[in-house]
Amino acid sequence: MAGASVAKIGVGAPNRVTGGIMVFAPGDTLPVGVSGDASAGTKLGYVADDGLRPSGERSSTDIFDWAGDLIYSPQDQHSAQFQFKLYGAFDADVLTEVFGEENVTTVGSLITVTETGSPLGVHPWLFDMRDGGKKARFVVPEGQITAATEDPLIRNGLQAFDCTLTCYKDEAGVKVYRYYDDGSSPAAPIIGSAAPTGTIDADGGELLVLTGANFTGTTGVKVGGTDVLDFQIVNDQTLTIITPAHAAGAVTIVATNAAGASAGFPVTYAA
Repeated sequence: MAGASVAKIGVGAPNRVTGGIMVFAPGDTLPVGVSGDASAGTKLGYVADDGLRPSGERSSTDIFDWAGDLIYSPQDQHSAQFQFKLYGAFDADVLTEVFGEENVTTVGSLITVTETGSPLGVHPWLFDMRDGGKKARFVVPEGQITAATEDPLIRNGLQAFDCTLTCYKDEAGVKVYRYYDDGSSPAAPIIGSAAPTGTIDADGGELLVLTGANFTGTTGVKVGGTDVLDFQIVNDQTLTIITPAHAAGAVTIVATNAAGASAGFPVTYAA
């Protein structure tokens, strides 16, 4: 059990490198871990000082027996939401998120918004925070702004949009991927994807590009328990391997560094 330690606490300040809040297009490869490549995302600029406000809920119904004793509490519902206030009223990217892509056009410095009230799109979002060496990152694979209110337009306050983002399940059944790293020690590799997709030739010799996080310092890679003799660390988020020969069937790829081994990433050898 963890004891009380300041090493295990941290503030939710924005990561100034990524800007704190980013959006991605549907189908974009999403970063894995706190240091995964987020360069495909679009920054949404200044966020109000009340920060990111988680607002989801989990509810259940209490069931009592004849004697009045609580015997079960099945879950009724669960939702994951985040609230935040965006200040970029003159930023086309912010206006696109608030009013919808089809309702925002830009010609030179002029941004035109046609407010139609049509439902807003569903796409990935990222919230990035850090406190010194500690990092936290929340990745929402399927997020939609379901409420947006505009602050009063006054002479001594910035124009702003207070937004509620509702998170839906992705194909894996996950609403939010939360990553936390206290920065105290190297983390084990994380394999998020492998390209090209499809089956691997049983004779081996194919180039696979693995993307994920914490590949720097990788000391070994195994495919189905067989050592990979040829691998190359491209950067912390990318690792290339030449597949070894293996019998047909489902196997996993495991990368190892000084901190430990990654979870197995599933691939299949062709018959």
